[in-house]
Amino acid sequence: MIPRGAYGEQLRRSFRLTSAPALVTQTIQKTPIAVTRCKRDVPHREPTLPLPREDAYMIVLQIGERAERELWLDGKTVRTEPVGAGDVVFQDLRRSPILYMHTPVDSVNFYLPRATLDTIADDGNVPRVGDLAYTPGVGVHDAVLAELGRLFLPAFDHPEQVSKLFVDHLTLAAGVHTAQTYGGMKSVADALRGGLAAWQERRAKEILSANLEGEVSLMDLARECRLSISHFARAFRKSTGLSPHQWLLHRRVEAAKALLNDSKLSLGEIAISCGFADQSHFTRVYTRLYGISPGAWRRQTDRG
Repeated sequence: MIPRGAYGEQLRRSFRLTSAPALVTQTIQKTPIAVTRCKRDVPHREPTLPLPREDAYMIVLQIGERAERELWLDGKTVRTEPVGAGDVVFQDLRRSPILYMHTPVDSVNFYLPRATLDTIADDGNVPRVGDLAYTPGVGVHDAVLAELGRLFLPAFDHPEQVSKLFVDHLTLAAGVHTAQTYGGMKSVADALRGGLAAWQERRAKEILSANLEGEVSLMDLARECRLSISHFARAFRKSTGLSPHQWLLHRRVEAAKALLNDSKLSLGEIAISCGFADQSHFTRVYTRLYGISPGAWRRQTDRG
């Protein structure tokens, strides 16, 4: 069971939002990383409700153009600066942050417990990080987190099209980037230059091919290959040129392309059988990879 924290429903209540869709993963030793979409078109007229104190960080990525707010930590006001699109602001949840939002809310909020930072370091066999380095109330522009947030946005709108592997991949990337950039964690990339052994690559591909819906996790794949998650993710990309999530998408499309030759199956039936959420999801991914829709490709093949 994933423990409750400052994401999803808890953020919805605190910020008085109509909804706050969240994506949660447990990539390492059942410690969570969560991402919540927070959006409100009008400013707050009252402070946010206090979040429970816990040893965790909330990293707020600004999506809208400009945000102005007042920040209180441990009951005392803190100087703030306006933040723009692509800026991130760190909140230490041990200090019970309370906000007065003078502009509409438009952000993606990452929830990162201390236990997750520790296990990310342990998984990479590098020293654990101390407190993250940042100035409370002051944003910094972070191109990596901004890009990860951009990739998450469609997932909040269409959660039925999101695989567990996709969420694992992006949230782990956010956690590792934060630990390295703001916690000073040493990179383990140099120590992990090799790819997978032949049996490991074969086993990983077997598992992915048998789970085209994407509900297998990075933790499951790494365990089957007898590797840490960090080592597996890097070694898989080294061996295949793709992340596990990207390889799965290509495998889905390959399976679908083979079925397109069977005129008895509709595009919707092919989509579901190959792990896509629906026909539109299948069409979008297929077109992105091949530059032609599956329906158009089938018509061309039939004429040929």
